[in-house]
Amino acid sequence: MLNSFLEKKSKENLDVLTGEIGQKFSRPTWGLVSSSTEKKMYWWGIPGIGLAGVNDFLSIFLLYYYNQVLGLSAALAGLALFISVVFDAISDPVIAYWSDRHKGEYGRRIPFMIMGILPMSFCCLALFVLQLGEEQWILFAQLTLLIVLFRVSQTIFAVPRFALGVELYKDYSKRNQLIATDRVFEIFGIGLCLGPIMFLMPSWDHAEFYPWAALWVSLLLGWSAYLGTVKLSAVEKYFLKQDANGKGEAFSLPMLFTEVKTLVANRNWMTLLLAFLFFSVNGGLQSGDSVYLNNFLFQLAPRDLFWAGPIALGGGAISALVTWKFAKGKNKRNLVLISGFVSFIFSPLLIGLMAMDYYLGFQLIPEAGAGTLSPLWWLWAFHGFVNGAIWTFFIILVVSMFADVVEEHQAMTGSRSDGLVLVGRNLVTKLVGSVGVLFAGLMIQWAGFDDANTSELKEIAVYKLVTIKIAVSAILVPLGLLCLTRYSLSEDQHRSNLKSLGYNN
Repeated sequence: MLNSFLEKKSKENLDVLTGEIGQKFSRPTWGLVSSSTEKKMYWWGIPGIGLAGVNDFLSIFLLYYYNQVLGLSAALAGLALFISVVFDAISDPVIAYWSDRHKGEYGRRIPFMIMGILPMSFCCLALFVLQLGEEQWILFAQLTLLIVLFRVSQTIFAVPRFALGVELYKDYSKRNQLIATDRVFEIFGIGLCLGPIMFLMPSWDHAEFYPWAALWVSLLLGWSAYLGTVKLSAVEKYFLKQDANGKGEAFSLPMLFTEVKTLVANRNWMTLLLAFLFFSVNGGLQSGDSVYLNNFLFQLAPRDLFWAGPIALGGGAISALVTWKFAKGKNKRNLVLISGFVSFIFSPLLIGLMAMDYYLGFQLIPEAGAGTLSPLWWLWAFHGFVNGAIWTFFIILVVSMFADVVEEHQAMTGSRSDGLVLVGRNLVTKLVGSVGVLFAGLMIQWAGFDDANTSELKEIAVYKLVTIKIAVSAILVPLGLLCLTRYSLSEDQHRSNLKSLGYNN
C-alpha cells in the first residue's frame, strides 16, 4: 500500500523537483535568497515550518500547562520529559542507522518520513486534550507516555529528513545555505504557529484554550510534514539512485555498534556532540521557563507577545537570510566561537539588569506590567531581535559543521551513514525541550513556584529563578565554547574528503 502511494506521488512530483525556485524570491529579498536556490532545497525546507512550531510550542507551554494548569509537580513534569530523552537515546541511533541501510525502491528516507507524520501530529494534540485523572501519578504517567511516543515519532520523521538534505548538498558553503533555508522556514513556522495562539489566548492560565492551541499546532505540523514529504517523494528514486557510494551494507545491530564506536573515536564529532549538550541544556533552561518569566517578571500578556513577535523573530529571520552569504569562504569554527561568545554576554543581559534592580535597588530597567508599546515591551522586543540574530547565525554554522563530519566519517569507514552521524544533532536538539526542561522544572520548584500562592511570593520566586538561570548559563555556555575550540575540520579538508570519495559537489 505504501509503495503504491509513493509510486503515484513520485511520478506526480518529479517535475516540481527540477530547476530553480530562487528567482521568485531573490528580487523581493534584495538578493538575500539566492536566485539559484533549487526546488529540491525549497521543498526540503517546508517541513521545518511544523517541526519548529511544535518544538517551540511544547518547550514554551508544556511544562507550564502540566504544572500551573493541571497541577502536576514541576519536578515530576521535568522528570517525564527527561524519561523521553532516555528513550530517544536508544531509538535515535537505531532509527537513524536503519534509515541509512534501508534499501526500498523509493529510497532510504522517504518511507520513514511518511510513517512518522500521523503519530507525531496525534501525540502533540493528545498531550493537551487528554486528562485521564487529577492524581499526580496519573498526570505523570499520561505526560510520560505521550511525550515518549511523540519524540520517537518525531525521530522517525526528522532524522531521515535532515539526512536527506545533507546527502543532496555536500559542498562546504552550500550546506550553510541548506541550513539557513531550513532556519528561514523554521522562523516562519514559529511565527505562524505561535502568532495566532498569542493573539487569541485570554491569559496564561486559561485552561480551555490549550487544547485548541494544540489542535492548531498539530494541523500545522501534519500539513507541512506531509506537503514537504510528498513533494520530495521522487528525490531519492530519481536524483540519488545512481549514488551507491558507501550504501552497500544491510542493517545489523553489530554494524551499528561498530559505527557508533568509530563515531565516538572521531574527535570532531565528539567535540560537536559535547558542545551541543551544553548549549542544548542551557537552551532548555531558557525556553522551559519562558512563560514564568513573561508572566511574573516582564508581566507581558500573550497578546503583548503577539505584537512584539515580528520584532523579536525578525532578527533571526534576517540573520538566516544573510548567514550563508557572510560565511561563504570563511572558517565556520572561528565564526561560531565569536558569535557564541557575543551571545554569552548578551543573552542574559536583560534579566540580569532586572535582577540588579530588584536586589540592589537600582532603576536601570523600566517597570513591568505596562503592556504593549511600554518601554519594557520595547526593550524585550529589541533584546529578542538581537539575541535571535546572534543565535541563528551561531546555530546555522554549528549544524553545518555537524553535516561536514558525514564525509569525514565515510572517508574513514567507507560507510555512508548520514543519519547516524547527524543523530547527535537531532538528539541534542530535543534536549532543548527535554533535559533542559528537567532542570528548569527543578529550578522552578526550588524557586518556590509550587507553593507561591500570592503575588509577593511569586515575585520572590521569579527573581530566585533568574539568579539560578544566570549562574547556570555562566557555567554551561563557556564549557560549550571550550569544546568547540577542539573542532578542526576545515574547508580544505572537507573538499579533500569529497574528492577522495568521488563526489563532484
